[in-house]
Amino acid sequence: MNIGLLVTEFEDKEVKNLIIGADKAARDKDITLVILPGKYILSDDKSGDKPFDYQYSALFDYARSSDFDALIIDIERIGSKSTILKREAFLKKFEGIPVLTLTEQEGYPCVNPVGDVQEKSMQLGYEAVCDAVFYVKNQVIPPAEAPQTFSFEEVPESVMLSVLSEVSYLLFHKKYETDKAYEIFTGIGLKNGIKNSGVLLYDKKIRNTTKYPWEKPEEIYIKSAVIGGQEVSFSDGDMRLDTDKIISTFSKGKRNTFVLGDLFVGENQIGLVISEYIEGVVVDYYFDNLVSLITGVSRLSQIERELEKTTEELYEVQEELARDDSVLDHIGDQDYLTGGLNRRGFFAKAYDLLKEKFVDGKYAVVTYIHMESLKQINTMFGHEEGDRAVKRVAQILEEVFDGCIYGRIRGDEFAVIMIEDEEGRAESLREEMQSQNAKLLNDPGRYINHLQYSVCEFSHEENLSLREMLKETDENLKRIKGNL
Repeated sequence: MNIGLLVTEFEDKEVKNLIIGADKAARDKDITLVILPGKYILSDDKSGDKPFDYQYSALFDYARSSDFDALIIDIERIGSKSTILKREAFLKKFEGIPVLTLTEQEGYPCVNPVGDVQEKSMQLGYEAVCDAVFYVKNQVIPPAEAPQTFSFEEVPESVMLSVLSEVSYLLFHKKYETDKAYEIFTGIGLKNGIKNSGVLLYDKKIRNTTKYPWEKPEEIYIKSAVIGGQEVSFSDGDMRLDTDKIISTFSKGKRNTFVLGDLFVGENQIGLVISEYIEGVVVDYYFDNLVSLITGVSRLSQIERELEKTTEELYEVQEELARDDSVLDHIGDQDYLTGGLNRRGFFAKAYDLLKEKFVDGKYAVVTYIHMESLKQINTMFGHEEGDRAVKRVAQILEEVFDGCIYGRIRGDEFAVIMIEDEEGRAESLREEMQSQNAKLLNDPGRYINHLQYSVCEFSHEENLSLREMLKETDENLKRIKGNL
């Protein structure tokens, strides 16, 4: 049997004692108890310097689950900062699950009140769990339990502070493998006697506001888990879990007491942490700080993923700019990588050359050179290696086309133009390019830097433009590629 106990916060002394008594009853009755410290229902999100305090109460939505046989709700404290209507609406959310309240609430069974006894709050917690177990079986509240004797020794704050310190050190110094940050929490928990715990996140953050409350998704993903004292490894297909089956997954049908923590950032719900209950959990601010650390790691992991994605996009943009220097063209004439002309510089000087020297009896020789292996070099060996390959090609072109106008018009393409007095210069350039290409292929290295090229020669015509000559040369290069 699984009983949920909905309370406010461990920093409330009365709540802390209530939990101690409830845990003792759960052990005596051999049932699983789940503590949900979701703090307070707020009338709005205008809570001074803590505008997102309302997010904590989203934790209570996990109690709307087929995993629970009954719920015990401390409605007086939970609703102490809200209106009566808000309290009523809150209780109605759990329709279909037996609900017992700790104080009188119209329409709901109330647990037996506790008289003026020693450790009154502990006794109330004990009574509440006993009443809930009986109610599930008989649909009525039983006679009050006899007063209990409680022996509870508080765990020193220093002990729990050392746990937080250890977690923080490992996280802040990145003492974990990639994507293994969440295992820090479950691993240290196991080291400190917590044999069942887990960090569960949604595949995307879910907006939750007081005006537009979230709807708990049907599925959540386990990022790390310890179940029955064993660290659990999940294959990709087993990471997904129904949110209705969280408790049964971690309890495996065995009696236990669990505490849940809500993970959120700003207006967004991101997941849940579950931990087996030990006495030290109720040390003031321990559990809140632990949950905050998990939230911080979740946020950091998200930022790192976004940074990685942005970096990939920047590389794509860099490659795109390299293929089409449309932005760089407006900055200057020089190619930032080779030191020669860029697209803008090439076209500016090519037009000037044609205007000045391409007259009757002259021949224009236009060459296109394509580095067909550049993309593969970038992919396999990185952009720095690709840049070196580009510079190497630029050196070859300076040798072959010395005194000509050439430039890198795209990331992996060069263009050359020259004006000749006699016909036939194109053939000698093809032979020289063939020779240099062979040398390039024989360069020692981890990859092949291969060029494809087209050299075309044009006699002067009145209406022949640079655009037309480049187009024909480019089409000839495509035909060459198609025949290879």
